[in-house]
Amino acid sequence: MRRVVGKSTVDLDADAFAALRTPYAGLVLDIGTGDGKHVLAEARRRPDQLVVGLDAGPDAMRRTALRAAAKPARGGAPNAVFVWAAVEKLPPELAGVTEVHSLMPWGSLLRALVTPELAVLRAVAERCRPGAPFLVTLNLHAWRPPVAEVGETAEPTPESALDVLAPAYARAGWALTSADYLDDAALADLGTSWTKRLGSTRSELAVLALRGTIG
Repeated sequence: MRRVVGKSTVDLDADAFAALRTPYAGLVLDIGTGDGKHVLAEARRRPDQLVVGLDAGPDAMRRTALRAAAKPARGGAPNAVFVWAAVEKLPPELAGVTEVHSLMPWGSLLRALVTPELAVLRAVAERCRPGAPFLVTLNLHAWRPPVAEVGETAEPTPESALDVLAPAYARAGWALTSADYLDDAALADLGTSWTKRLGSTRSELAVLALRGTIG
């Protein structure tokens, strides 16, 4: 497993990861972590959890990974880990996941979650403990001009998510139980830089949160 620490990328084998994980009550996996700010915020908020941010591109998360590696007195978080890998090729060490997040996914990951691609969802489900909660937040500007990131897939609403996505998710072992729009306060609690990026285009109907359990 390739761990990102600032400008460096180091190999973390199964034994080393097991030792890193041992002190913590659970393993929170943030898929498509981007710049990793949510991981760092979550790790600071929940010191009893090992929080792993995973992304197919390492560069965006390097700065946050370096901050996490600092001493706790200087803002570091020893329970925050950043991994360079694609969700389609999850490292074997990431097993027994107790919680899954995917905040404002983009590109192929976004399409996998909303099409949805059952192989990707099943791959994640196989790594989770039964009943692991999940949170997926969708930036709905991906469906709106001039972006149109998701092609012809219809923009989801709370109603369509439960009517259309939930049955498909169920076939992959994901029980989608709620879908709702997030307000500004809820967005701020996520600790993601997307809150600022949405900027003046943000509205009360700009982000849809999907919640449920896996397995």
